[in-house]
Amino acid sequence: MDRSTFEQTAARLRPLILRIGRDYFGSADDAEDVAQETLLRLWHYCRQLDEGRNIEALAARVAKCCCVDMQRREHIQMVREGDEGPVQMPSLAPSPHEELEQKEGTAALDEAISQLKPRERQLFEMRQQEGLSTEEIAQQTGIPKPSVQSMIAMARKKVFDEMKRRMNR
Repeated sequence: MDRSTFEQTAARLRPLILRIGRDYFGSADDAEDVAQETLLRLWHYCRQLDEGRNIEALAARVAKCCCVDMQRREHIQMVREGDEGPVQMPSLAPSPHEELEQKEGTAALDEAISQLKPRERQLFEMRQQEGLSTEEIAQQTGIPKPSVQSMIAMARKKVFDEMKRRMNR
């Protein structure tokens, strides 16, 4: 499966994956995490996926595995904290090099977002920073829900492509 086919397939699968994540966790934020992790895992194997395969069933199975993995990570964290409060773990403070990379990454992301058209940037920020649902954004802006979804998806793609371009320099 090539990249453009995968992108089309991913857009078609995303609602299914989000529904699985919401059903499992009852949270839109966790469902977004499940969707991102699932699509990332599928992307790693996209060259091995043929179009004759039932990709919806595969995506559902991978999404369920992602849900279980996330739940296990949460459980492990709770066990580490124990009954007597958090367990003292070694400091995981970032090194100066890691801090610099993080600052550069944040600056690059801010720059990529600033290159969006004003309306795209507004909708992107309402979704990503304010955490509003597509329906809430549509109500606040008066833009039809399908248009909001489309514009946000396009903005995400532009930001992703710009970040990818910067990383490949």
